[in-house]
Amino acid sequence: MNKVRVEAFSDGVFAIAITLLVLTIAEPTNYRELSHQLWDRWPSLAAYVVTFVVIGIMWLNHHSIFGYLERIDRPFVYLNQLLLLTVVLLPYPTGVLGEALRRGEGTRAAAAFYAVVMAVNAFCWTAVWLYASSGRRLLHSSFPEDQRRSATLGFSSGTVVYTLAIGLAFVNAYALLAFHAAMAVYYAVDPISRRAARASG
Repeated sequence: MNKVRVEAFSDGVFAIAITLLVLTIAEPTNYRELSHQLWDRWPSLAAYVVTFVVIGIMWLNHHSIFGYLERIDRPFVYLNQLLLLTVVLLPYPTGVLGEALRRGEGTRAAAAFYAVVMAVNAFCWTAVWLYASSGRRLLHSSFPEDQRRSATLGFSSGTVVYTLAIGLAFVNAYALLAFHAAMAVYYAVDPISRRAARASG
């Protein structure tokens, strides 16, 4: 399978998903009270910003993972498509959560929906990594073995953390958004590639 084509396709999907996010913010319906209506939409804007950052970091880490791969095969492509399915879905629960927060209605259900989609996305990331790295199936020979093990632990523990975060949705929807923002900051550090770069350097 052609790794360059699959990565280019993935880049396009990430770009579309992150662009669609802006459509989750409803346009004003009464321009005579425009300032009030714009302010009334700040929860949607907050959800938009968090998910924008999340998808942006996902794209960056997706690029990093592809950099570790010497080759790809058909099962990996299918797993990658499953991952992209969850990525392109993210604007929908983002819009639902933002609107629920704006109205002050159904916030727990909306937050739980958002958290479940994020958890499923985390499982997809883990599946992609485990398939590519198990037995060093698709990895470059230069990728450090100890970093492979630590990355596997990181991806696996991430699924646990994101699954547990579903419970936070029933406590406070804003706390859930803050959690996902914090997780995005953590993954922005990209600990896998940093440790690998130090080891190879």
